[in-house]
Amino acid sequence: MTQHPGTAQTGPSSTRAIALGAAAPGPAAPGPAEAGPAGPGDVLGSDDAVDASDAVDDWDDAQLVGQLFSLAVGTHSARGITVDEPDSPDDSVTTADGGHPAATDGVWRTPVDALADLVAARHIGGVCYFPETAEGDSPDAIRHLVRRLQQVASVPLLVSADQENGTVSRLRQGSTRLPSAQALAAADDVALTEEVARTSGTELRATGIRHAFAPVADLAVEPRNPVIGVRSPGADPQAAARQVSATVRGLAAAGVASTLKHFPGHGSTTVDSHLGLPVLELTRDAWERQERAVFAAGIAAGADAVMIGHLVFPAVDAGTPATYSRAVVTGELREALGFDGVIVTDALDMAGAQLADGPGAGAVAALAAGVDQLLMPGDPEAATDAVLAALADGVLSRDALRDSARRILRLKERLGLTGDGIDVEALLATSQHASTAERAARASLVWRDPSTTWVLDPGAPGTRVLVVGLRTDPQLRGVDVSAVLADRLGAAGAQVWTEPLDDDPDTILAAATRGLCGSTPDVVVVATRDAWRDPEQSRHLARLLTLATETGTQACVVATRSPSDSALVPDDVPLLLTFGDVAPSARAAGDALAGAAAVTGVLPVDLVGADGHVVPRHTSPVTPPRPSEETRS
Repeated sequence: MTQHPGTAQTGPSSTRAIALGAAAPGPAAPGPAEAGPAGPGDVLGSDDAVDASDAVDDWDDAQLVGQLFSLAVGTHSARGITVDEPDSPDDSVTTADGGHPAATDGVWRTPVDALADLVAARHIGGVCYFPETAEGDSPDAIRHLVRRLQQVASVPLLVSADQENGTVSRLRQGSTRLPSAQALAAADDVALTEEVARTSGTELRATGIRHAFAPVADLAVEPRNPVIGVRSPGADPQAAARQVSATVRGLAAAGVASTLKHFPGHGSTTVDSHLGLPVLELTRDAWERQERAVFAAGIAAGADAVMIGHLVFPAVDAGTPATYSRAVVTGELREALGFDGVIVTDALDMAGAQLADGPGAGAVAALAAGVDQLLMPGDPEAATDAVLAALADGVLSRDALRDSARRILRLKERLGLTGDGIDVEALLATSQHASTAERAARASLVWRDPSTTWVLDPGAPGTRVLVVGLRTDPQLRGVDVSAVLADRLGAAGAQVWTEPLDDDPDTILAAATRGLCGSTPDVVVVATRDAWRDPEQSRHLARLLTLATETGTQACVVATRSPSDSALVPDDVPLLLTFGDVAPSARAAGDALAGAAAVTGVLPVDLVGADGHVVPRHTSPVTPPRPSEETRS
C-alpha cells in the first residue's frame, strides 16, 4: 500500500462548516458566504470528525453516487446542464460570477445557479474550475464562485483546477504566472521546482481551490505530440521523476492535493485525446523503464491522485481505452503500483472518452474499471442516473463504490476541508512569488547549441535590431514576447524595430528598413510560438531566415514555447529555448540576449534538427552576463 504523508493544512479558512452526511441546504442567494456556526453532525477536518468509512456506510445510493462526480464550472459549466433561457436576452447585464444571466418568469439564473442546484440535488462531490474568459477571473470572483457552490454542498466540495503553470494556468488575473514544467526541467533544480509548486499551491489555496490537476508525469519523447509539449517535465525518466516528486512535495507543503497525469502516459503519442483516441505504442519493457517509472516516483512522493488518460495501451489491454480498462486502472495502477489514493478520469467530454452508448455508459464503464472520481461527463444528470441504475441492477458493486467514496473523503479530510476551503491569510502575486517566478524563468533558458549563440555586443552601440514575433496568442496563454525582447534590447542600447510575424516577410523587412532610416538591420531576432504546428508561421520564419542570409544579416531565433521549433531553424542560426511564453520567461530571454543574464539551463528533451537529425539532450555551459550589466527583474 502507498503511504500518504497527508497534505498539510497551512492556514485558516472560513469557520462555516458543512455537515458530513447531512441533507444539502437549499440554494443560497448570490454573495459571499458569511462565517457561522457549524452545522449538525460531524465535520470533515475537525478533531472529532466521523471516520469516512462510517459516514459512507450511512449514505443512500444518491449520496454515494453523487460523491464520485466532479463537474466543471466556468467555461464549461453549461455543458449538459439545463439553463433557463431569457425571453429577452440582455447582454448588458453581467452577474458577479461572470457571464450573462438567463431569466424565466422574472427569475434571473446563470449556469452557476444551475450547477449549484445540481450540486445540491445530486450530492455532487467536486467541481473543476475553469476561468470564464481567456483573460481569466479575478481572485475575488473565483472566491465568490467557490463560496456559492460550497454553500449548497452536503459534504465540502473538492474544488480542482488544471493549474500546471506555463501554458495551462487557470489562475491568471491577480496571480503569479509561473514557468512550465519543462522550463523547470531545464533549470534542473529540484529545490527550485518545489518552491515553484509551493508558490502555486499557496495561490490556489487563497482562492479555495485545494486540488491541483498537476503535475504532468508524461515523458516528452515524441516531438510531434500535439498536446503535451512543455507541460511535460522532459524526456529523461530519472530527471522527470525528480521533477514530478518535487512538485508533489511542494503542493503538499502548500496544503493542496496533487494529481499525476495522464496514466499510463500520454507523451509518446501523436494524437490529442481532446480530439481523438491516441495509442501508446510502447512495449511493456519500454513502458516500465520510461513512463511507469515517473508515475511510480510521484506515487512514492505522496501524490494524492492519479488521472487516467484517454488512450489505448495495447501492451496491457489492446481493445479498451485506459479510462475503461480494468487491466490498466486496477491491474497496473491500483494493484501493481500499490496506489491507494484517488483515481480520476480525464474529462469525460473529450473525444477520446466517447462511447457509442453515450456519457452514461462511459461513467459506468470507468467505475467498473476501478476509477474513483468521474470528471466532467458530457451530460451530468444522465451520467448520474446511469450509475444509479447500474448500482441498482448489480452491474456496479456497492462495496467498490463505497471504497471510492472513502478515498475521496479521506483526501478531503487530509486537506482539512471545512466551510468554503478558502485560506483568507494566503496571498497571491506577492513580491516573493514574483521573485520565485523570475528566478525559475532565468534558470530555464537553454541554447540549442552552446557554441552557436548571439548576444548584443556592448562594443557596438546603436546596433540595429529587428524583432519579429506573433503579437497575439488567441488563447491569451502567453505575452507578446517580441515586445518584451525589444524593450530589453532597447534598454541595453540597441536601435530596435518590431514587426509582426504574421505579415509577409518581404513586407516586414521593407517596413523595418524604412523604420531604421533606410538601413538594413544588423540583426533579425525572430520569436516563434509553436511554429512547428503552424504552416503559415513556419513559412514566414523560413523566408525571414533566407532574407537574412541573402542580406548578410545576423539571425537569431527565440523559441518561446515548443522546442520542436528547432526543426525549422538551420543549425548555424542561434536558437534560444524558453519552454514557455509567460511574462517571466519573456523577460529572462530579453535579458539573456541583452547580455544581462546567464544562460545556464540543460536541454531536457531531444531536438529534431532542420535536416531531420536528432540533437541530443545536453548540459549547457554557463554563458555569463557581461560584468558591466546588472540583472533586471
